[in-house]
Amino acid sequence: MKSYYELIEELPKETWDYYHGINPTEILENPFTTSADYNEFILKYFQRGGKEQVFDNDGIFINNLRLPNHICSVFFLGILINYQTAFHEKNSLTTNDPGYSTFPFIWFLIALFHDNAYQMEDETKLKHINNLENLLTHFRIDNNLFEKKVKKCKNLLDVRCRYFLFRKEKFGVVDHGILGGLLLYDRLVKIRSLKKTQNKDNLFWGIKLVNQYKLAANAISIHNIWIQPNDICKEYNLEELINFVPVKFKDFPLFYILGIVDTIEPLKLFNKNRNLDDKYILDNVKYSFAKNSMKISVNEDSNLEFSKYISQVKYLKGWLDIEVLIEDNLIVLKFK
Repeated sequence: MKSYYELIEELPKETWDYYHGINPTEILENPFTTSADYNEFILKYFQRGGKEQVFDNDGIFINNLRLPNHICSVFFLGILINYQTAFHEKNSLTTNDPGYSTFPFIWFLIALFHDNAYQMEDETKLKHINNLENLLTHFRIDNNLFEKKVKKCKNLLDVRCRYFLFRKEKFGVVDHGILGGLLLYDRLVKIRSLKKTQNKDNLFWGIKLVNQYKLAANAISIHNIWIQPNDICKEYNLEELINFVPVKFKDFPLFYILGIVDTIEPLKLFNKNRNLDDKYILDNVKYSFAKNSMKISVNEDSNLEFSKYISQVKYLKGWLDIEVLIEDNLIVLKFK
């Protein structure tokens, strides 16, 4: 097994930098192995693709992102899991014109935006929002993601509107995953349309991107939907979550990867209520990968509590179709 830091350090740049070689004047530095700032990495990635206007959201600011180190770590851990398991072979994603790999493109949209709306998930924010129509109007969302047809993972995708109401009525908050997905899709569709018309850069703005935006936004929109007790499901009309069948990789590959990564990401897990250095955590968490599984451990002499990892991975059960095995100081995740 290798430390998480070693694995990030060894990643070939072309696996995580979608625009590598496209715009050589704009160098993107890894925030974990250089002095690059986390927020700067996130913003610069979108800027290099001509998509910085995706952050043009009322009251949501790039400098107020919740845990930008976690966001960046989700991005790199997803790249690792995709390319060091059989996921990259099973995924139907191929290339975008003029021949660039599609996975890192869609993945950066997902990972680097998935928690962008968290700053709105606060009881003091959006108090006047009582329904989805209010939300769409407030954020000037003209392209409604929820109106687009879906074929797979319908139990989660079809329940989004009612889950939004459940979160608002029971907890008084707007779910950040649902809002994030709606925002990402609307902003990207608008940006593509404008850029295609202007034709000012050498980037690809073809119509096939719209479906890729939908994939990314759909994954974000359901990443915070958790299975609820049956009485809650009945009270709030969430019947799709009763007798829920865990999501398999083939059902929605990008969401499956996001669900795993967002759950096991170590910086958020081990820095909660503590002041541990990010590099220390990355050095003391260890991973290894096989075709259909991965192993997780921590250095036995570290200050990291392995019991936290054990508690965290249990959230995967019943949500994603993954077998979780725990053996002393080792966790094995078997993918299905």
